[in-house]
Amino acid sequence: FADVRTVMSEMGMAMMGSSSASGDGRARQAAEAAISSPFLEDVNLSGARGILVNITAGLDMSIGEFEEVGNVVRELASPDACVVIGTVIDPDLSDDMRVTVVATGLDQKPAKSPHSRPAERPLEVVRTGTDPYKHYEQPTVIRQERTRDPLPAYRDSDMEYLEIPAFLRRQAD
Repeated sequence: FADVRTVMSEMGMAMMGSSSASGDGRARQAAEAAISSPFLEDVNLSGARGILVNITAGLDMSIGEFEEVGNVVRELASPDACVVIGTVIDPDLSDDMRVTVVATGLDQKPAKSPHSRPAERPLEVVRTGTDPYKHYEQPTVIRQERTRDPLPAYRDSDMEYLEIPAFLRRQAD
């Protein structure tokens, strides 16, 4: 849920697309179909600032397919986008792969670089000498000192029982 919160915090318009494919090239087919959903004809996905991807496949999914989906998704994202990709292995899916994409921060103006911000000047505080310092002389909390009990002195004879392993001491009890 933290990944969902991170991606959704990018604000702006969001889109969700899902698709499945099977056979050779299923990773690219499913990713491209999820991105180009027919419901999203008027939506420009390039420059998405937050993207959450879920890949669901069977035990036959390879790392190459995982990377393929990631590469297809990263092509549409802005360079500074937060892209989170997760996988779910479903043994019931033998040859199928499902890809779900949630993209946020669409149609936003690119965020300004932190280097392009004008430098903020610290607020200057001018003291006039009229501050009431009298109340600083009294502590806000007065601590009560506790008397500490002296630690009991242990003799070497009291510590001899530690030389016997704990499991043997328990059996003796």
